[in-house]
Amino acid sequence: MQDEWSKVISGDRLVKFTYSDLPTGEAFMTAQIAAHEVVYSILSEQIAAFSRVGVENRFGYELRPISN
Repeated sequence: MQDEWSKVISGDRLVKFTYSDLPTGEAFMTAQIAAHEVVYSILSEQIAAFSRVGVENRFGYELRPISN
């Protein structure tokens, strides 16, 4: 299974998410904030397929708003 979607998160930031089930039984997920070069990625052993919300939650720390 492969999936790709975009979502507006806190601070009106647009994030592009991707999710892929790999033949090895692992899941590969990415998140990229629009206009940023950094792409966050996770390679995870999985018990069951992740939902979109599950993928978004895995990047909660990386995508949190920066406080002053």
